[in-house]
Amino acid sequence: MTERGPRDRPSLKYQLAGTAPQRAGHAQAPTGPRVLVVDDDPDMTRLIGAALSGAGVVPLAAYDAMQGMLVAQRESPSVIIVDLHMPAGGGLRLLEKLKASARTAEIPVLVITADTASDLPGRAQELGARGFLRKPVDLVRLIEVVAPYLSPPAENPGQSRPT
Repeated sequence: MTERGPRDRPSLKYQLAGTAPQRAGHAQAPTGPRVLVVDDDPDMTRLIGAALSGAGVVPLAAYDAMQGMLVAQRESPSVIIVDLHMPAGGGLRLLEKLKASARTAEIPVLVITADTASDLPGRAQELGARGFLRKPVDLVRLIEVVAPYLSPPAENPGQSRPT
């Protein structure tokens, strides 16, 4: 049973993978790269989280832009996936804040949205997004887009991660 928080959304406390206290004899907290999914739709967040878990990723969740910023700063995920239309500032505003913060500026951000406006991919890229996907999200494609940012940085200084 998932505990509910404000506005009948799953409580952030219980949605952050790997942050629950462990008791003797219980499995260790999940390990691996962490990806933060910021979307006000709990079903979408769970769907993306399940796909990421299947790919060996520890999904973290936030349900509005303010929570997203707080979790990103506290958890320093490998990648952040941001929906554009949500409460407490929206995805583009969150993207601006993430790129303006020294703690989160280097974290790759991928944008997802159901909005069909043709200028959105360009606007998101101008603000620092590394990828843009439309909803309904093709989960296989999402994993393909996220995967390059989850591997350790290249040992060759001349090589860099995808941009």
